[in-house]
Amino acid sequence: MVNHDVSDNHPGPPPGTLLVARLHVDLCRLASAACRRRAARA
Repeated sequence: MVNHDVSDNHPGPPPGTLLVARLHVDLCRLASAACRRRAARA
C-alpha cells in the first residue's frame, strides 16, 4: 500500500512555485517578443 502524505512535512518548494515560475517565463517571452517587434518597426 502506498501512503500519499500531503502534509506540510515534505521538503521542496511550496505548492504553486512551479506555476509562478512558468508564468514568469511566459511573461518574459512575451516582453521579449514585444521588444523585438518594436525594434523591427524603428
